Amino acid sequence: MDFKIDSTGAGTPDDGGKFVSLENRRIQQRATGSGEILIAWHHEPDQLQSYLTLDISENGARICADCFLQEGLTGLALMHRPTGIRIDRTSMVAWCKAVRNETGYLKHYEAGIRFF
Repeated sequence: MDFKIDSTGAGTPDDGGKFVSLENRRIQQRATGSGEILIAWHHEPDQLQSYLTLDISENGARICADCFLQEGLTGLALMHRPTGIRIDRTSMVAWCKAVRNETGYLKHYEAGIRFF
């Protein structure tokens, strides 16, 4: 890996110790706020699932889910409500994690959805 720091701020171990933090890895801005995203997963194309969005960008969304979503799960992201913006892009679960309260009780899951 021979990365060099460029105008986006990307760097590598060979750049004198300047590494890109996870907070700075995104080029696209995220829009925060509540809304819903409709997804038809490929294993159940006739079933639309609605998920609360925590934030959304041109390249993906962070959602709340009641159940664990397996990394690599694919589907079709259809639209965002209440904005009515059509997405119509293939999507994939990039990551999923449990969100627990201070006593360890499972509240919900958060997942990162990548749009292609």
